[in-house]
Amino acid sequence: MDLSRLIAQRFAQPQAGRFSTPVMWIAKATVALSVAVMLISISVVIGFKTAITQKMEHFSAHIQLLAFSRENSDETQPIARDAPWIKGIQNMAEVEHMQPFATKPAIVKSESELEGVLLKGIDFQKQTPFFKNSLVEGAWPSGQADKKDAFVSASLAHRLQLKVGQTIPIYYLKSGRKTPLRRSFRLKGIFKTGLNEMDQALVLMPLESVQELYGWNSNQVSGHEVFLMDLEGLQQGLELMSTEWLPADIYPSTIYERYPDVFQWLPTLDQNARIILFLMTTVSLLAMVSTLLILILERTQSVGILKALGMPQAMLLRIFWLQSGRILVQGMLMGNAVGGLLILIQYIWQPLPLDPEQYYLSHVPVYLPVWGGIALNAGVFMLGMMAMLLPAAYAGRISIIKALKFA
Repeated sequence: MDLSRLIAQRFAQPQAGRFSTPVMWIAKATVALSVAVMLISISVVIGFKTAITQKMEHFSAHIQLLAFSRENSDETQPIARDAPWIKGIQNMAEVEHMQPFATKPAIVKSESELEGVLLKGIDFQKQTPFFKNSLVEGAWPSGQADKKDAFVSASLAHRLQLKVGQTIPIYYLKSGRKTPLRRSFRLKGIFKTGLNEMDQALVLMPLESVQELYGWNSNQVSGHEVFLMDLEGLQQGLELMSTEWLPADIYPSTIYERYPDVFQWLPTLDQNARIILFLMTTVSLLAMVSTLLILILERTQSVGILKALGMPQAMLLRIFWLQSGRILVQGMLMGNAVGGLLILIQYIWQPLPLDPEQYYLSHVPVYLPVWGGIALNAGVFMLGMMAMLLPAAYAGRISIIKALKFA
């Protein structure tokens, strides 16, 4: 066995009465706590960004294709449902799914309240399962939806005190008329997406119903929602659509443009994670440096004897470097075990709740990809071992005479 490794193992053995024994355990605990906190912090940040981004992607597609309008209103101009360029976009490798929709502003009235809403007509046969999975009351159509069916958000139903099965009057304006028209719908279900700021005024109904409110035929819609394979391919997909397929009178509205506040808030989580990583790394490194210095001071006599016997300075430095690495690795293993267990508990049982109105989620999301855990551990280990070079080098500078006198 290598002599430096053998001596390092002997030095690492706990001995009663030595001050360094509890100090080593404190150093291991500090490293473990720091690694656990860093793992949890990264998993929460990645979990938040992943969960909210996925929810936003399913709530409102990556890209909405709309007709250009000179009027500053929520009324939309019709585009053809079966335009030739639509098939070209559907066949793009970046596109996963595409569905038509129609929107129209209106007013919903209950017995005591009225509220401005946005009617969104959808094709229930082509719709992604996001709203179906968000249903908390009522039943989602298994086939073709009835034209008089409507679905509202939980926040809107609460404000207007609406119940499933209730008939709700909706008032809307039609082109060429100054007085609103009235149409009655039956509340078929209530959904709760957690995105209260986005869905609080949303009313879902069959596409044909909104087309009738406009006076459109079955081939006219407000636009098409495009779901890409992933958000990372948004810019590439957008450029390809614009250059190859989209006519000049069609405007592609991205999810970033429609919800800028959400996507400007998410990057601030990275800054918080960086601060935590810096603080925890600093604490663990200081603990390791101070521990190694204590170990060296306690082994001053041994250092003097080894130098007197002719041990090279590099070999002496390696003894304490290996000893500090042993402490660092043991602390990291404990930290990974504790942090991984806490992340697993939150992932399975979700004991830490959140206010959906503030955070868009009902619980703290955690997600730690394998590469993230490996990168964190590799970074902590490399920084730790580099930081140990300085105090380890101090052992090589100890004078033989002073070391033996110190004994």
